[in-house]
Amino acid sequence: MGSLKAQVNRNSMGKRLEKKGKILEAKALYEANISEGFEGSFPYRRLAIIYRKEKSKADEIRVLNKAVVVFDSLITSAGKDVEPKLKEFREALKKAKSKM
Repeated sequence: MGSLKAQVNRNSMGKRLEKKGKILEAKALYEANISEGFEGSFPYRRLAIIYRKEKSKADEIRVLNKAVVVFDSLITSAGKDVEPKLKEFREALKKAKSKM
């Protein structure tokens, strides 16, 4: 697991890069965060949206699966906001798989 500060910085930088149209660079930062099991929803949401727009269904599903695993592991130890996020990612995953 990377440091939370580094992960938050990558999310911020990714957001700025997206606004500049540098999607490839933003994806790399978000991918780094999810590979470390980042415990916030931001990089999973952004990557799922980016991959959906790119019509990269396999990547969208991979990211959503990872989000479900991460948030499912947090359900007992974290705050109340985890359960709605887990539900959101499960529903997005189901929707993405249904369009295959």
